[in-house]
Amino acid sequence: MVRKRSRARAATTNGGGRRLVVVAAFDVVNFTALVEADEERVLAAWRALRAEIDPLIAAGGGRIFKALGDGLLVEFTGPIDATRTALLVQETVARTAAGQDAAVRLELRCAIHMGEVTLEGTDLLGDGINIVSRLQAHAPIGGVLVSAAVMDLISGRLSQPIEELGPITLRNMSRPVHTYAVGPKAPGARGGMIDSFQRRRPSIAVLPFVDQSEDEGASWFSDGLVEAIIAALACLPELIVISRSSVLRYRGQAHDPERVRRELSVRYMLTGSVRRVSGPGGDKVRLSAELSDCETGTAIWSDRFAGAAADLFQLQDELSARVVTTIAPQVQESELRRVLKKHPESLDAYESVLRGLDLLYRVEDDPWAKALPLFERAMTLDPSYAAAYALAATCHGERFYEGTSPDPTADHLEAERLSRLALSYDRFDPLALSLCGHIRSWLFHDYDHAIELFDRALAANPSAAIAWLRSSATFSYIGETREARRRVEIGLRLSPYDAHVFFSYGLAGLAAYAGGDYIEAANWARKSMALNPRFVGNLRFLAASLAASGQFKEAHEVGRALLRVNPAFSARKFAAGHAFKDAEKRRLFGDHLVMAGLPE
Repeated sequence: MVRKRSRARAATTNGGGRRLVVVAAFDVVNFTALVEADEERVLAAWRALRAEIDPLIAAGGGRIFKALGDGLLVEFTGPIDATRTALLVQETVARTAAGQDAAVRLELRCAIHMGEVTLEGTDLLGDGINIVSRLQAHAPIGGVLVSAAVMDLISGRLSQPIEELGPITLRNMSRPVHTYAVGPKAPGARGGMIDSFQRRRPSIAVLPFVDQSEDEGASWFSDGLVEAIIAALACLPELIVISRSSVLRYRGQAHDPERVRRELSVRYMLTGSVRRVSGPGGDKVRLSAELSDCETGTAIWSDRFAGAAADLFQLQDELSARVVTTIAPQVQESELRRVLKKHPESLDAYESVLRGLDLLYRVEDDPWAKALPLFERAMTLDPSYAAAYALAATCHGERFYEGTSPDPTADHLEAERLSRLALSYDRFDPLALSLCGHIRSWLFHDYDHAIELFDRALAANPSAAIAWLRSSATFSYIGETREARRRVEIGLRLSPYDAHVFFSYGLAGLAAYAGGDYIEAANWARKSMALNPRFVGNLRFLAASLAASGQFKEAHEVGRALLRVNPAFSARKFAAGHAFKDAEKRRLFGDHLVMAGLPE
């Protein structure tokens, strides 16, 4: 979000002769041939169409700064307004064309680009205008083509099909422009995108907490706490959170789950009470909270929290953070229990992803082969579901990395292709960004790009535990182990009850190993192995850490466990291709693995 705001500010504050603008280019398809065949009627049709679309452009904040006879160049204040307006224009043109004679039926192409231009009076000139003018020739008929500069700022904010078209070489321009088709006319757009993640993700209402304080005028604290919990939950892309204004009417009322479900259309509700009490040790605040399933009317979780009231605002933040880090996995676990009762063929996109997530890193043979079809099903049901693409890419990457792939080259290529598609569909989804960042780093050793993706994930949601955790691995790879440890600590604090916490312990072990603290690395890796004894990524570092710290008997036992899961493992070959940036670190890693009794 920080990045989006800064880009938008640049568009409005870069004054003088040069400025950053968003420009849309509209062009009538095959206009010359149409005019040649029936000039009078075609020009009349174009004038009539202009009378319809010009007001739409103006209403969308657009300024037509150049009319080219058969086309328009339009300046917009932002990329979202530009794209929405362009889609509306194309919808209007298609509706008008449906009732016209083929001889005068007009269709448009549209391209949108953001770049620097020179202002001369009311006209705009420069490289940005040249690019968008040439891009429109590549747009699908009746559709909208956008450059990567625009996609960066609209992805995830428009409910429209998107297809990555890749780099396009433009006439008389040395550098290709990466492009995306947006809207129903995108080449790969599919209809009937039912069961989309946006509509099917779980919803929750945080109802006003009952204030039981001795001071009856202190209800502001419970109100502030509820507001903080709502704000924190709203940062989680996997949840739909009802706004505070919509739940205020339930203040002072008995909370009936069925009524809340019916009136707010939510699956879960969070209720609670706050009590401030005075005592010899100072003021205390006690909070009780309960999470209920509105569909069944049952409580699925409850807990109590307490703290000193010395700094009420700090305590408010702490309590809300503790509730949220507990609630998120509880909701996911409840959703999973619900999904596991359904037949696989009846699962929608969101539910397929949930079931696939449950299978990942399972203590069984080849969980990737079992999870991958579920992610593929999710992609089929919802072709723009970024997280499904990122998780499918992770499956291919893990099979390649673990050495269990039936076709390593194909898995490597699929991991690359699917991760790029995930980013094209939603460039601000923390889960997709984090998984793709990890893939860029661990599989392709593209550390700078990986860190950029993690930064975007944390800008979108600073409480995204997966972004903190997965990014720690990248900092371990590049040798910044202090930062790697800091990030994994934050991630564990944000998500202590994650079903995949063994993965987090493994990342903590990696950070310690990369920093040369082999005893601590072995301790973390043992914790990971206790929860998942077949997690190969952890077994390698546990064996290496034990050998490096002189615990050879245990190292050999772990080495044998690793070979039972991955019989073809080669210590030197694996270490040579590892993501450690430093060649000496890779060599030392190979030595430690050999010392653990693993075959060279």
